[in-house]
Amino acid sequence: MKIVGICGSLRAASYNRALLRAAAAHLPAGVTLEVVEIGALPLINEDLEKPAWPAAVQEFRRALWPAEAMLVATPEYNAGMPAPLKNAIDWASRAEGIGGRTAPEGETRKTPLQDLPVAIMGATPGSLGTARSQQQLRTVLLNTGMRVMPGPEVYVGSAGTRFTEGELTDERSLAAVAKCVAALAEWARLLRG
Repeated sequence: MKIVGICGSLRAASYNRALLRAAAAHLPAGVTLEVVEIGALPLINEDLEKPAWPAAVQEFRRALWPAEAMLVATPEYNAGMPAPLKNAIDWASRAEGIGGRTAPEGETRKTPLQDLPVAIMGATPGSLGTARSQQQLRTVLLNTGMRVMPGPEVYVGSAGTRFTEGELTDERSLAAVAKCVAALAEWARLLRG
């Protein structure tokens, strides 16, 4: 099973990028995780869709289509989800067929996000562990037609005390990440039927 990971932070040393590394280290057998970068995406603008999406958008969407599930790691800025993450979701949620573009051969979904199982986790220096960001993100993902996993949830607060030299070292947080990725793999299998 292929899971794509998206980090909502563009910072190279972000806690959320480290969360994705921790997830990759705790995957169940037969599951892979590929992190797809969002930093090169232009701001969403319908004028950029004609005659074709920008190259960075096309590359991003090509990386999403083969995914069987998605894992999103989000920071929290000003009590909400970060703009680069929302921008990436907006580009991925655009329907195929605009400007003559079509989905990959044999694909019945209109977007790479439609019906895709997804789990959310997040880390922040704040005490709430990205709870507000994750709630906003959950609403956005549901509106794209994604199948948001109801739980388990991963909220890593006070991140400065849970990471050492850029890696997640807090045992309770590591256990939560491992539980989340195992549940995501099972959630995706259940939804595939």
